[in-house]
Amino acid sequence: MIDTNETLLDRLKAEDAHDAWKEFYHLYWGAILRYGKKLGLTQHQAEEVLQETMVTLMRILPTFAYDRNKGRFRNFLLTIVHRRSLAALRLSSRSRSVEWDETETSHSAVPFPNDNTVEVETVLRWQETLMEEAIRRVRESGRLDEHTFAVFEAYAIQRRPVEEVAQTFGLKENVVYQIRYRILQRVQAEVEVLKKNSRSD
Repeated sequence: MIDTNETLLDRLKAEDAHDAWKEFYHLYWGAILRYGKKLGLTQHQAEEVLQETMVTLMRILPTFAYDRNKGRFRNFLLTIVHRRSLAALRLSSRSRSVEWDETETSHSAVPFPNDNTVEVETVLRWQETLMEEAIRRVRESGRLDEHTFAVFEAYAIQRRPVEEVAQTFGLKENVVYQIRYRILQRVQAEVEVLKKNSRSD
């Protein structure tokens, strides 16, 4: 059973929250890394953003008062990740020295934005990142063989014509459609797990 977002947030506030933090990290490490890379970070920079984001959250969340009327937790998390990523980009370009102000580790300094204050492009990039992370999880779940996933990748991700995919893999076109449908169902289920733990609806 997957915890709701509010339940997970409550667990993160407990004195012995090791398991909750492990679960939170497991849910979002891949998405945070991918988001940083989409903004142009190197693997190393993205890993630093991931670690800094987790440190920031560990400082904020123990005293964090969640109010769904103020907006989604997803936006709160995204604001931190986005700021960290931009700071890393500025540092790497040497345009100016950027230091992470200690005041930005308090939730008063990191506003809890609603959907209207988060740029559409940023949210869309995050949603795309969640989809890519969900696909990675499905692929690495051990429930799919490489041949089946290769069919899905060729048709659903690379957008190759179904006729070409069927011929390449020696399948009927109807089988290609079925593979795409089955795997997309699994991917969507993974996306919902990620979204469920980063939003308030």
